[in-house]
Amino acid sequence: MRIGFVTPEYVMPDRWDGGLANYLHKVCRMLAERGHSPIVFVLSGQYKNWQDGPVEIQEVKRVDLPSWIKLVGLRSLLAQYLNTRRLAKSVWRSHRSKQLDILQASSYMAPGYSLLRNGRVPVVCRVSSYSPLLRSAYGRQRNFAEYLSDWMEIRQILDADASFAPSKFVSNILSRVEGYRPEVVRTPVELSDTSVDESFYLANLKNRAYLLFFGTLSPIKGVDLLAPVINEILQRHTDLSFVFIGRDDGLPDGQKMMDFLRENCSSFEQRIHYWPALVKAQLYPVIAKALGVIMPSRVDNYPNSCLEAQSLGVPVIGTDHSSLEEMIVDGKTGFLAKNSDSAFLIVAIERLLSLTVEQRQHMRQNLINEIEAVTAEDRVGQLIGFYEAVISDRRVGN
Repeated sequence: MRIGFVTPEYVMPDRWDGGLANYLHKVCRMLAERGHSPIVFVLSGQYKNWQDGPVEIQEVKRVDLPSWIKLVGLRSLLAQYLNTRRLAKSVWRSHRSKQLDILQASSYMAPGYSLLRNGRVPVVCRVSSYSPLLRSAYGRQRNFAEYLSDWMEIRQILDADASFAPSKFVSNILSRVEGYRPEVVRTPVELSDTSVDESFYLANLKNRAYLLFFGTLSPIKGVDLLAPVINEILQRHTDLSFVFIGRDDGLPDGQKMMDFLRENCSSFEQRIHYWPALVKAQLYPVIAKALGVIMPSRVDNYPNSCLEAQSLGVPVIGTDHSSLEEMIVDGKTGFLAKNSDSAFLIVAIERLLSLTVEQRQHMRQNLINEIEAVTAEDRVGQLIGFYEAVISDRRVGN
């Protein structure tokens, strides 16, 4: 199959963070290994075609509206809609050159909105998030333009030929709020063969004992909840540090998350370390050497970061009612804390730190067994089967 992916983000030579970007990077390569031909249509600052290994990339230049266009706060929404038109134009140009069998659009930013019900190529939507819930978790009310943007995302989910979600958590939310339950198709696990570069770890973290957060630093991921956690844990464990790696999206008032943490944990500032996103080759050694990975998400959707940590044998501390409870078996492959509760995070971290060497090895073996079981599920094959079913239904319908 020739499979087109329509997305607002992908892993680029100058930017490699973002859950959606890394999901697509992984899945496209895995599909190519099965003999399929993935092509990515991604919004960018330029028009450019290039190859990411076996994956064809078509960058589509974002619409840049003049600053004088105000439209009562709807400027960003107009740009979003025009971007969907540009993406659709690039898709049809490619389709004329070589026929596409199916298109997959992310729900985030509704990049496939102008491709819906096109009558030529079936469109499936991956529900990568539910934006109204994300905005609530971030801690602020939607404005009118964001309300309409969320409406576009929901219409894309509902009007696509089929939609799927990586987690039961998000599928259940759509069922409850929108009356539509997307099929659950889990994110594949990639046992990475990325060449490892330990230079960053050796230069910055060698011989340190640390707990790690990596990903986007925002209230959605619950990073603000870690301020009282850091104070309590570092006071009790004088040889321990906290390490943060990723893009700092900050708080609703504009303050950077790391500034907030350092301000509220000033007694331990020397034991709080932050670096922007790292390339995978440098990030993996940092993950592998961590005592544990902390993911205190208020809302998530079967995140790649949890899969990456687990595939490296590192236990994850996550939160219930966030989708992480679908990935972590409490006390066996990691630890679960009550959502949005710093006190319960402290308890979970203490449970991790109190493990004996033998117990830690046992948990690591549990993780290895779990990842092997997940790999045996052949989630890429399940995704391909989902595509084939949608294509077959379209043919029957025609």
